[in-house]
Amino acid sequence: MKAKLIQEYIHYTLEHNNTPQSVYLFAKSVGISEQEFYNHFSGLETLESEIYQTWFEEAMHKCTTSSPWNDYSAREKVLAVFYTFIESLKPNRSFVKFLKERDFKSLPKWPAYLNGLHHSFMDHVKPILNEGIASTEIAERKYIDTKYADGLWLNFLFVLKFWIDDTSPAFEKTDAAIEKSVNLAVDLMGKSALDAALDFGKFLFQNK
Repeated sequence: MKAKLIQEYIHYTLEHNNTPQSVYLFAKSVGISEQEFYNHFSGLETLESEIYQTWFEEAMHKCTTSSPWNDYSAREKVLAVFYTFIESLKPNRSFVKFLKERDFKSLPKWPAYLNGLHHSFMDHVKPILNEGIASTEIAERKYIDTKYADGLWLNFLFVLKFWIDDTSPAFEKTDAAIEKSVNLAVDLMGKSALDAALDFGKFLFQNK
């Protein structure tokens, strides 16, 4: 029933070019009572937040059940998550654009309807980054490595907004944006010349 209500909410919004003004009006349009609606969601805001979260969980399920997933590096897993999620949004592009134009202003802030997505994203991405740290693909940096997931989340939002505004054929520019931004992010999280410089500086300080 929750999935049906989500689809009805999307349909209602696109048909009216506006979100339902109350639970009563939405429930009436679906042909159910308010009480039945509240058996599944505490309000329209909760339903709206769960839409993106549901899409992301479905994308993650698709990623993690594919045969190569366990053999992927952290970089490859993050790329797969980004590509698969954007692909999953395409059937609902009109609704995604509507929400973005309604109240998705500028980064690093994000609208309330993405809070559920944020929660799921962090839950899934943090273990991937920990795997990368364990394999040394990603550098373990005191105090800084705890912020890696936050950085990827902002990258994720950047890609989402980029895709919504992308007018290139087959959204090929979005594919390029994913590849370049994720590779840059993972490169920055990996061992770099900066780490070597810091290590050398630490050595000089300890041995002066």
